[in-house]
Amino acid sequence: MDAIPVPLTTQEPTVSASAQPQEGLAHPDRAGRHLHGLAAPPATHDHAHGIDSLVTEVLEILLEHHHLGVPVSAAAITSRLPVDVALVDAAITRLLEEGTAQLVGDVSQERLALSADGVPVATTAVRRHRLTERLLSDVIGLEWWKVHHEAERWQGIVSGDVEEKLIELLGDPGTCPHGNPIPGSDNAPEHADAVLLADAPVGPVEVLRITETLEGDDEALQLLQNCGFMPGKHAEIQRNERGWVQVAGAHHDAALPPHVAAHTYVAPR
Repeated sequence: MDAIPVPLTTQEPTVSASAQPQEGLAHPDRAGRHLHGLAAPPATHDHAHGIDSLVTEVLEILLEHHHLGVPVSAAAITSRLPVDVALVDAAITRLLEEGTAQLVGDVSQERLALSADGVPVATTAVRRHRLTERLLSDVIGLEWWKVHHEAERWQGIVSGDVEEKLIELLGDPGTCPHGNPIPGSDNAPEHADAVLLADAPVGPVEVLRITETLEGDDEALQLLQNCGFMPGKHAEIQRNERGWVQVAGAHHDAALPPHVAAHTYVAPR
């Protein structure tokens, strides 16, 4: 059998668990500055729309780290979003200026965290985004790999009344179509045996979750959909060779590259 090709990849930086949020440390003098030292781009319509669509994605990451109790660096957020760095930076700056996020730690090791007022804002935004993804996938029938970007276009449209109707219509789903938990759902799954595909042993598995990092990667999602390696599907890991994972999906076999294996969770079965 031919060896799986191995491209060069960039590892996502890790966030130190020792950097804990410091209560009351707001750093108002730093809230408005450009985090990466770049000149602020002109405020065009396309630029503003790009920032709007990124705000929820940044909130997803901040909410995840809030639940972990660990703040996150701006660089780590940027590394998880495969878009223009300046747009991510502008989305972060907006959240800081609005008071939804705050800088914690000293200047040399500052991190981002949700503010007290920002936690319910992030929870609501993430819940509505993931419910919208469910609507697009389960009711409208939009292709799985398209629902994330389409749901971004609905940002700000879903009201509280519509949110309640979506929960009723969809049966209070526990996850979005990518397997990420919907905040506030009574049906959120618990997978104590979840493991990254990159670390999973050879054998049969159930696909559990695709992280937010991959949700914006259309090429990766199409690869997963085409071979049938999607949340809720049964599959098999055939071998792992230098980061590339050969799988037998629900539809056909495929070689999944390292960056996909590093952001896909499975459970042995």
